[in-house]
This record gives sequence, C-alpha cells and structure tokens, in this order.
Amino acid sequence: MNKKLLPLALCLVALLTACASAETLSGTAEGYGGPLTVSVMMDGSNITAVEIVSHNETQSVAGTALEKIPQEILAKNSADVDVVTGATYTSRAIMNAVKEAINPGSGAPAATNAPTGTGTAGLGSDYAMGSGIHTSGRVGPGKDNTDTQIYSFNVVMANAIFDKDGRIVDIHIDQLEVATPNYDSATMPQFSGFPGQGGYNWDKNGTGTVEGKTPDTDENFLDEISRWKTKRDRGETYKMNTGTWTQQIDTFERVFIGKTVAEIDEWFRNYCSDRNGRPLKAGSEDAQDAAKWDKLSDQDKSMLADVTTSATMSLNDAHGNIIAAIHAAYDNRVQMGQESGLGGTGTNNTPAATMGPTVAPIVPTAAPGSTVNPGNG
Repeated sequence: MNKKLLPLALCLVALLTACASAETLSGTAEGYGGPLTVSVMMDGSNITAVEIVSHNETQSVAGTALEKIPQEILAKNSADVDVVTGATYTSRAIMNAVKEAINPGSGAPAATNAPTGTGTAGLGSDYAMGSGIHTSGRVGPGKDNTDTQIYSFNVVMANAIFDKDGRIVDIHIDQLEVATPNYDSATMPQFSGFPGQGGYNWDKNGTGTVEGKTPDTDENFLDEISRWKTKRDRGETYKMNTGTWTQQIDTFERVFIGKTVAEIDEWFRNYCSDRNGRPLKAGSEDAQDAAKWDKLSDQDKSMLADVTTSATMSLNDAHGNIIAAIHAAYDNRVQMGQESGLGGTGTNNTPAATMGPTVAPIVPTAAPGSTVNPGNG
C-alpha cells in the first residue's frame, strides 16, 4: 500500500469503528400528562446525549425536571438519578423512557408510573389516602338592592393520595358554595333558610333586582337543597377570568402533585398575594404585591406567568380555604389497604342530602403565613 495512503486508511477505519459503536435510540414512558418520548445517543455503554422529543407535561410544574433530568442522566451515565422535587412523575417518566430506549421492556409500566385519577389499584402500603373538608361562613358578598344582607357558606373538599414521604401522588379538589337567594347569580346554589322563617329575598333571575320572597314551604326547602351543585358540577356555567373554576383548580392540582403539604404552604407563601391569596402577576398596581413580585427570580416569574395563564383565583379567601382542606386531607390520611372508612367528599343531592364522611379536626381557617380576606374566589 502506498505509504501516503496508510494514515488516511487508518483514520477511515477508526471512523467506521466509532460509527459502528454509536447509535441513536428512542424510548417512551407515561408522564403525568401522557406519553413522553426521548432520544438517547449511545457510544458503546456510554450515554452521550439525551433529548426529550415530545411530551404533554405542564411547563410550570415539570419545566425544571424536563431540563435537569436529562443533564443528570448524561453526567451520571445512568438512568437512575434523583427526582426533581415537585415533578416526581415527570422525573420518573424521563428516567423510564431512557431505560426503555437502552433496554426495551425495562421501563416502568405506565399503570404504575403515573397517577390516573381513576382509582388506587396497584398502590401498596407505602401510600396513604386522606379526605379533608374545610367549611367557612360569610356575611356577604354585599347586600341586595333593598339593602338586605346576602349570606353564603363554602365547603372545600380535598381527596389526596400521599406517598411514604408525604408527597402528593394524586389529588382531587371540589367545592360547594351556597348563598341566600338574593345573590345576583342564576347558577349559584341557594338556601333560603328553614321552613317557618318566612322565606328570604329572591333575585329569581339573577339580575340584581329582588322580585319577592322565596316560598316558605317544605317543598321549596327540599327543592333548593336537591339543586345544589359543586363548582365542578357547575361546569361551563361557572366562568372566571381565565376559564372555568374547574380549569383553574385543575391547574393548581398539577402544581400540587409531587409536593408535601409543607411545600404547598411554602409555594403559597412565596408565590401568592398576602392580600387575597391569588398567584402573583407582573404589573400589579398594589405596592405590596409588586414588591413581592420584584423579589422573585426570573425562573419563578416564568413559572408564575405559566400558571396564571390558566389559574388566577385565590387559594384562601372569603370564598373558601383550599390550602386548609389539603391540610385536613393529610391529617386524616390512612394507609392504603387498611379499613379507612373514607367514602369520598362529594355531595349527595337528594332531599335527605348528606356531605361525605365526618372528618376529624379542621385546621385553622388561615393557612400558615396568610390571612383570610374577601376576594373573588
């Protein structure tokens, strides 16, 4: 062989050998929001690149995990790394997808990898379930056009599954708000009082004008209660600034997944207004909220901007204390597999209506580091 060609031939052989040992693999696992797919480059037994190709995770919750877990896997050359606090399921989904790419069939099954919200099959004694209720009454909001007081009450209900470290695996929150019939909303559940009290001012069409009094009968008493609906049940009829109440609480539930109750308290203290319990937003005209916003990091501001595109309602105000209901769920938790007596926290809207199970002590109305203020929850 020509001596001049020998170095070129050796380089070509080395290049071909390297190409033969390098390969790009693909794996998919189930994240919290659905399938998550990664691309993994391997050079022999070494992981040389990890890229998330597609996912359906919520950026405000999972963004840190989506960025850091691939970096950790690459640095450690292993798919077994520490999860990101607050994004447990996304972290595990990335790890499982990488494992699936490297060794097909080794990734955790989807049924045990992500919460489905449809049951607790497959969860063992390392998990606990809790059901919490927080009730509050209100003199208000406001008065009707005859200067008669409006009254209301709220019942916030939280069902949650916790892992052995106290982190929320899955959570479902709902709320019942009931007002006197002079409240100017045609969809608000009503309560006129008990029969024999003469009825109450009635804004029959929700126009802001009282048109008389509700019938003072047993039939009206039973009918009002039978028509009570939770805020989730009110669906599209309960619209707020950035969507329905259901859409907003779904966003907050995704924020809470992977957090302990203490971490939820911290999130509330750091990222919500001390005045009204709403998530902070840029451009607030309130000096206290603006000052609190300005102290946040750019990453925190980005996270909140993402959250507030779909959730701006209060987590603790005169319309109900959602944080306290989560506390109560944690306090009432029972290990899975034991006889818990937990029957859910929904309402049974019949003339003999009942409200879920009786729950033990309710935490104080104000969550740690907050005060209860009137608002638009």
